[in-house]
Amino acid sequence: MKRILVPTDFSDCAQAAADVAIAIAVKTNAEIYFLHLHTPEPTGGHMAMHGGGSHEGHPHHDCSGPARASLDQLIKAAEQKGISAKSALVLDEDWEQVEKHAEAFSIDLIIMGSHGVKGIRRIFLGSHALQMIRHTDLPVLIIKSATADFKIRSVVFVTTLEERELEALALLDQVTCPWNAIIHLLYVSKPMTSEETNGSLGKIKQLTKGLITPVEFSICNEEAEIKKVARDLDADLVVLTTHGHGSLIRAVSSGLAEKFAAEYESPVLIINTK
Repeated sequence: MKRILVPTDFSDCAQAAADVAIAIAVKTNAEIYFLHLHTPEPTGGHMAMHGGGSHEGHPHHDCSGPARASLDQLIKAAEQKGISAKSALVLDEDWEQVEKHAEAFSIDLIIMGSHGVKGIRRIFLGSHALQMIRHTDLPVLIIKSATADFKIRSVVFVTTLEERELEALALLDQVTCPWNAIIHLLYVSKPMTSEETNGSLGKIKQLTKGLITPVEFSICNEEAEIKKVARDLDADLVVLTTHGHGSLIRAVSSGLAEKFAAEYESPVLIINTK
């Protein structure tokens, strides 16, 4: 875990995401990149990026002074904790810019604030955070509200017991190990026979081989029970995986992840796997 990207609109939930990013960076010694997409006002000129370079685009008037000041405040807050931080201000509201900068900065994790969008509005509108889940192949940590002293002590990892989760668990281990956390593997399945249970335990052994973070395992019978299990375990983080863009079942796997991320109030980490 070397680089964290925090897209921000300076809202309360975006500030909460920035605070969580700083807390994680302190533990993992990661560098933070704060990114703000600023809507340009039409007049005439070019598009400028705070932190390096400019490129031609639609005419605009650069009235981004307050945004630059807010980015500077975020950098100052990170540096006060001993974290290296940089910022970029892009005069373009297209959220594809987030992915472009994530690639340019070699980002390992995106942390975003989200107000959450439920029901029929989620289907038609979504949110910027949910758009990122759909379109990026990077892990996305969704933060809904501020936490006075963010910690990761207990994590629920919703598992399908597939080999593709190896990379996701390895990445999670980098985040959880410095906190001395526990990972609870939660398998959503119908009730299993003893033979099926033994087979599942064998898969778990393979998945968790080499992890430093201690692992526990449990089973629930319905997707709706994930929230109950997370609350019963007082989980600080719930992790779900989706398949990568090349997979035919990406839409199915991301559907559960999107729904859960939209409706669950505590931090949710979505890791896209190949």
